[in-house]
Amino acid sequence: MDEFEKRLKRDANAVQAEVSPELRSRIDASLRGVEPLNAAPVVQSSPARLWWASSLTGLVAVLVLIVVANLNKPDTDSVQQEVTAGLTEPPMPVERPFLSPNLDIRSADFTSPLEEELLKLQADIEKARENVRKDVDFTF
Repeated sequence: MDEFEKRLKRDANAVQAEVSPELRSRIDASLRGVEPLNAAPVVQSSPARLWWASSLTGLVAVLVLIVVANLNKPDTDSVQQEVTAGLTEPPMPVERPFLSPNLDIRSADFTSPLEEELLKLQADIEKARENVRKDVDFTF
């Protein structure tokens, strides 16, 4: 790496770049016209605000879960009637007409392209392994 670095430095020193006076004056004028960048003030949020926001979000989430759970709860009267009705007499099945759509179902063969790709990859790995063995045998 040192040899490479030395060659780079030698090549950089050999570069002869001349800048015309016109270009030099334009570059200087451009540099004088540029204002330095002022760093924008950093607004730091207090950790207390973040804590309050996350606490309120969690509270609202819990309240929403409680409301949803209570809305989906079945009436106890209807559940009690179903339980007592189930004990006295078996429910009669309601026959509904069952219309099945006419479907043309074929099984998809997604595995054969993947298996072919796997075999190709295994062959490539075996070729690479043989090349490495040849190189190691040649080196040692």
